[in-house]
Amino acid sequence: MLWFSDDRDGFVRDEAGRLLTAATAETLTAVARSRDITPVDCDPAGYDLDRIRAWCSAPEASAMNCPALLDAWNFFDDMAGMPDGADTPRGRRSRGATACYEKLFWGSNLPAVTPPGERFAPEWRADELIQLRSVLEAGLDLVESELRAAGVRV
Repeated sequence: MLWFSDDRDGFVRDEAGRLLTAATAETLTAVARSRDITPVDCDPAGYDLDRIRAWCSAPEASAMNCPALLDAWNFFDDMAGMPDGADTPRGRRSRGATACYEKLFWGSNLPAVTPPGERFAPEWRADELIQLRSVLEAGLDLVESELRAAGVRV
């Protein structure tokens, strides 16, 4: 599938609103060009959604990979149309967990916002782990639903 970033982020969809998918990066690049989209980075990004699902099955702070969970959350929000202001149960769940998102963001220790030699290690309460799992599981369900609708076996 093609995930784009511009004034808003999202996924390229067909006329019926289904995700455009392809088996190879080359085919996706051709699809993008046919829609006047110029791919900037043609290397496929890998998201290990099985790893996210595994964390959700046993949500423990000690097993948390903040950058991977943050990337997944952003991926799910863009797929759900959050940049367009979509008001859905999944969107409300995501917006209601802003404090968890912030902890993932700062816990990712991105070089642009983390001073040299510093590191933030968030402390997680049990209710926050449950809330985070809920957001991520809803995102995983969304991805599977979108892929099925696009004719991909999951």
